[in-house]
Amino acid sequence: MKVSDRSSTRTENPAFWLTLWVTRTSPDNEKTADALRSVGFNALAMPVLRVAALPAKALDEQPDAIVFTSVNGVRHHSICPALLDIPVFAVGNRTAQSAALAGYTKVASADGDVSDLERLIVQSLPPGSRILHLSARRPAGDLTGNLHRKGYRAIRMAVYETRENTVADILANLPGLERIGGIMIHSPRAGRVVRCCLDKSPRRFDGIVYCISAAAAAPFVGIRGIDIRVAARPDEASMLALIGNT
Repeated sequence: MKVSDRSSTRTENPAFWLTLWVTRTSPDNEKTADALRSVGFNALAMPVLRVAALPAKALDEQPDAIVFTSVNGVRHHSICPALLDIPVFAVGNRTAQSAALAGYTKVASADGDVSDLERLIVQSLPPGSRILHLSARRPAGDLTGNLHRKGYRAIRMAVYETRENTVADILANLPGLERIGGIMIHSPRAGRVVRCCLDKSPRRFDGIVYCISAAAAAPFVGIRGIDIRVAARPDEASMLALIGNT
């Protein structure tokens, strides 16, 4: 079933009356929730992680290229006008769009995950190139290390950090799990926090967990009574399609 078909059948199946919990960080969680509401879902936008900018640092030398692995990297870095015309590599289309809107003129999207991004960089730049990865304090994967091993002069600069909301605070504001039919998981770290919430909740969750990747789904493996589903590609559009095809 396509997402666009959902609203027409919502009244025919009581399962559609249940809420989908959108766990991604603000403000993106509200965009996802609005997309779900527009096709007839109930959506609860309650993040399990929050993002905070880190103090800006000066560059020792100008890079040959900049790499973004998330929209938050674009949002929270300090833009240097002198770098707006150098090549920029983004993990996905949404991150690429954000970089272009920030003023970068030569933006390429890997349209995938970090492995796709690494391949794009290797195909596009010769070894020895200076690459600046503007990232989270605790990035997923080791893109910089992998590029180093392939002969690139790659450095990583943390421009934001993701902090976990406490399980106690999440459970205090969360409706009973019997009222939640599905949970959207956009990262492995969010998955780990939600898994802790499920373990500590007095009510059992027996709905569907919609995950952006296999890594995001990993924390839920072994929980009895839930249905784990993984998007075909690691992006928001694929997650929404996954829900629409339920």
